[in-house]
Amino acid sequence: MKTKTHTSRIGVTHIFILLLGMLFASTGFAASGATTCNTDAWLGGASGAVNPNDPNHSVARVKGFCGLEVTGTGHVQDDSPTAETSFVGHFYFLPDFTGAGTTDIFVAYSDTGAANAAITISYDGTNITLDATDMGGGTASVAAVSGWNLVEFAWESGATGDLWVNADATIDAPSATFTPGTGSIETVRLGSPNGLGGFTSGTATFDEYVSNRTQAVGALLIGDANSDSSINIFDMAGVQNEILNNALQSGQPDCNADGNINIFDMACIQNIILN
Repeated sequence: MKTKTHTSRIGVTHIFILLLGMLFASTGFAASGATTCNTDAWLGGASGAVNPNDPNHSVARVKGFCGLEVTGTGHVQDDSPTAETSFVGHFYFLPDFTGAGTTDIFVAYSDTGAANAAITISYDGTNITLDATDMGGGTASVAAVSGWNLVEFAWESGATGDLWVNADATIDAPSATFTPGTGSIETVRLGSPNGLGGFTSGTATFDEYVSNRTQAVGALLIGDANSDSSINIFDMAGVQNEILNNALQSGQPDCNADGNINIFDMACIQNIILN
């Protein structure tokens, strides 16, 4: 479900897959294992109000069997980057906040101690903003939606950076570009590493985090509940089975991407089939 890959610019040096949580670090090939909804697979572990779990415990997910929920100050940390001068980050983000504020949801650091921020992605209730000014670069901001937001960016030291929000980085033009600045990335925190940033209360939910060095990741096939790479009546049946029997689907059953699995997702799939 969560997938974290680390791919070198000169070949695959190691791939780290997080089925949120649950796989093993590896060198030269992809890891594999069973989904167990924990954060053990994050090299830096978890800190603060982090709850990785399945829908039985009210944690939304965009794919597979579990998602990562953060309330207050909390994050998971990826220590797999090694002085990377190019970086592709990708994740799905579901905001649910009250009040007004701006909270960081992703921070890449130029040191393993996570003391020196390099790239920060924040959410202010309206926009998702990437900020590379700590590296001497610039910013880029794109409007968010009320449900799941797909966020992907491509950064390379000294070259123009690209940001996609709710667009497929493999086929769509960037939603915005930014000046990258210079430097390197050593570690990443995903969640709310610096707290709610003025919001009265709230929850940030994440899924499908991927990091690599050069290759675009792109969007999931939302509505493909059974994960067979097509959308058809079997996906409608899968969503119905999840609603009635709590039979969790391995694909992307949340067709309307609102953070819930219900009859509206069946209607959404039907609409895709018919139109």
